[in-house]
Amino acid sequence: MGLDIYAGTLTRYYSRNWLTSVQQWGIDNGFEVNIVRPNGQENTASPEEIYEGVTGWRDNIIKGLGAELSAPPLWNEDYNITPYYTDKPDWDAVDALMLFVAAKRLGKEVPPTVEKNFDVWEHPICKEYMSNKTEQTSLFDGGGWWVPIKEPFLFNYVLPTGHESPIATAGLLKLELEYINSLEWNADRETIIGWRDSEGYPTDATYRGGKIDHIAKHEEFDTVSLAKFAFSILWQAAEFSLEHGTVIIYDF
Repeated sequence: MGLDIYAGTLTRYYSRNWLTSVQQWGIDNGFEVNIVRPNGQENTASPEEIYEGVTGWRDNIIKGLGAELSAPPLWNEDYNITPYYTDKPDWDAVDALMLFVAAKRLGKEVPPTVEKNFDVWEHPICKEYMSNKTEQTSLFDGGGWWVPIKEPFLFNYVLPTGHESPIATAGLLKLELEYINSLEWNADRETIIGWRDSEGYPTDATYRGGKIDHIAKHEEFDTVSLAKFAFSILWQAAEFSLEHGTVIIYDF
């Protein structure tokens, strides 16, 4: 099961009025890409019904955090006005970023490579980090949901789907990413944005003239390269969220 990052309105998200990066690539290259949702379930509510539900959910969160907020947050909800950002780090890249953080926090060497589909929670370095850490972070302790509030919070609440989950703010994610950057890289914004294209997964195939040519099937990846790739995507999502007033969601 792959992982996409979505930053946009919940009304657009639940109405499926958006395309994943793979779907966008498919359209650009003449391929039809079908996204299979867990249990084959698709939303059947109208955009108007979704809007009513998610704005109520949003207003409850803002009200609950009201005393802690310096000003009313920019938090847009609409079907097709506010733009959205999406990309596909997949789990291996996000897990590589977590492994990088865990190793740095423990003062250990970052493993040079990770295997495809590795389980970061079962990695000895991550297990040691989790058993000793005292701080809470959205990357390790969150539920893959960030709301467009600049103050750094992590709290438990019920999602619009009715499931209880840890929820963080985009402000907290941005602070975490700034801290991660300070652990070793100290990269400027231009460099961080560039990692989206210069780092990441090795090429398994190429597409030319309507034909896909398979080059290799990689089963092992460079840990730091994957970490930088995921870091760049999360950085851009956090910036987008705070600029446009949108949630960020792990979509899988």
